[in-house]
Amino acid sequence: MENWELILSSKDSARAEIAKGILQEQQIHAVIMDKKDSNYPVFGFFEVYVPLEDAERAKTILTNEITPE
Repeated sequence: MENWELILSSKDSARAEIAKGILQEQQIHAVIMDKKDSNYPVFGFFEVYVPLEDAERAKTILTNEITPE
């Protein structure tokens, strides 16, 4: 994904959805990529991406809003 930056990677889909919701409340466009292996769902992550120009602000917001895994 060109011009997008990964800001969160989690094995928990709910955590990724919460992060996306928090960012959208702050008018930051965020998308979730499901990188789970369809054959072996214990492998892989849900990844949250934002546009490059919003990445630093998004990281700051999530650092203040979400506790570490």
